Amino acid sequence: MAIKCDSLDAFNKVMDFIPRILHEEIFRALAYLGEQCIRRIRDRAGDDSWFDQTGNLRSSIGYAIYGEGCKIIESDFAVVKNGSQGTSEGKRMVDELASKYSETYALVVVAGMEYADAVEARDNKDVLASTELWAKAKVQEYLDKAKEKAIRRITKLQQQMGL
Repeated sequence: MAIKCDSLDAFNKVMDFIPRILHEEIFRALAYLGEQCIRRIRDRAGDDSWFDQTGNLRSSIGYAIYGEGCKIIESDFAVVKNGSQGTSEGKRMVDELASKYSETYALVVVAGMEYADAVEARDNKDVLASTELWAKAKVQEYLDKAKEKAIRRITKLQQQMGL
């Protein structure tokens, strides 16, 4: 099989853009999944999750997306009630996790307050558990859509470059 390319320069430009397009689409898909996770966790009534006392636990919920050890995107850790401590703890936790994801892409969803596990275990309330299961079931679907979008963008770029 032979590929005829009238412009090696155009071909090289397309080849240079391919990794960038793939990264962008992966990050976009993971960010969308992260936002869906945040909504599933934060936007539930107390009967379905837990009743806020200070707002710190709900404020500590957020996500970060890592690409090869670098934090690329961090969600807004919105303050609920007077939960500014929760916002700080959530941001601190996602910063601490960067070293665990030095060779991969990762979406990390956190509940940054130290008592989040206790609320789930002792009080039998759902903080992250059901959303983690849901996200694990959805991630491949989101990545497949990212791949499709990347292929469309690359194809369009090739056409624009006359390849």
